[in-house]
Amino acid sequence: MIRKATRFDLPECVEIMRQYAAESPMLALSDPAAHDADHVESLLMAMIAGRGFVLLDDQHRGMLAAIIIKNVWCPSVVIVQELAWWVAPEHRGGTVGGKLFAAFKHEADSLVKAGRAQVICASLIHDGLTLKGFQKLETTYCKE
Repeated sequence: MIRKATRFDLPECVEIMRQYAAESPMLALSDPAAHDADHVESLLMAMIAGRGFVLLDDQHRGMLAAIIIKNVWCPSVVIVQELAWWVAPEHRGGTVGGKLFAAFKHEADSLVKAGRAQVICASLIHDGLTLKGFQKLETTYCKE
């Protein structure tokens, strides 16, 4: 089951983000010395508290984090931006990743319907996003 993370999930979420960063193809980001657990915890807590949301598989097999931000060039436009989507290597190719994305889309659509955002962006590497109403914008997928 996919659910919204709470502050009680922060230690596990920070660990998941450490694993996420460790898999980065960019050496500067995958360097364990560069991982700032306090910063990650602070950002995740802000998202949990309403600056976005963090979705967690109840068995801690995966996580998706999204933030609500103003567009850099048009600050009157608010975006729900996927920041991180990670599934434990032994569970990739199963259903966890798809369930996390479905929950992301549901939460993001709810924010748009409530007037808290106008655009949903996901940088997930998945060609099927266009089938879900997203359109490719450079390397980011967006949906209004």
